[in-house]
Amino acid sequence: MTSSSYQIIVRNLSQTTQYFYVFQKQAAFPLRPSPDPILSGSLGCQSVGNYATTGAQINFGLDSQVYAGALSTKQASASQVIALLSLNAATLSVVGSTSAFRAVTLTTADGSPDNCTSLTLDPLGLSAPANQAGIAIGGFGINVPSYTPLPHPELYCGVVALNNNQAIILSSFVAPVPNAIMNCIPKQIFFVKMGYQPVGSTVAYDESNAACCDFTTGYTTYTVTYNATGTFSATGGP
Repeated sequence: MTSSSYQIIVRNLSQTTQYFYVFQKQAAFPLRPSPDPILSGSLGCQSVGNYATTGAQINFGLDSQVYAGALSTKQASASQVIALLSLNAATLSVVGSTSAFRAVTLTTADGSPDNCTSLTLDPLGLSAPANQAGIAIGGFGINVPSYTPLPHPELYCGVVALNNNQAIILSSFVAPVPNAIMNCIPKQIFFVKMGYQPVGSTVAYDESNAACCDFTTGYTTYTVTYNATGTFSATGGP
């Protein structure tokens, strides 16, 4: 975890031990003609008992740096779309998949020197980012080469997040259009929801009955409370 990070503290005020998981607000993918859905990944999942009784709380840490990522599932099933990457390597094979990631800079009105990375497929990899015109403001680009999409996608691209276990997890991603520059506009907004969703697994995107931690407001820490009534509250801090 870098010195520039977000912290989400979760406290459980219900009388029973509960699991909680974190996911990121879905990124926007402008001008995307593909009908395939935008997928979301669980960035952290942990159980915790009653805060008043145990004094225990969960601390989910997330790097504030934005990363572009790509995933090839090859022989993995859709339920095995998991992208966990060691920081010591650019790619790592996990449950029949190969993944790659690069730190990128989001495009501003003045442009960006490092707002686009190029994808290679054999072997899978992402180039060092460079400037690319035409990338949406607030977003980054992935230059996708020609390839033949199968009836069931085996290639995914999008934004990834670094958690406090030093793992990169594909957070919001799509099956990219071949031979095109994919635009991705991520939002540094995260949600905490009750339930068991293993880290890196795909989750149904649902903001209802969830705590919203909006780090675009300038906060670096949020304290999330799961109340005895089954509702959430979230308070931003320094």
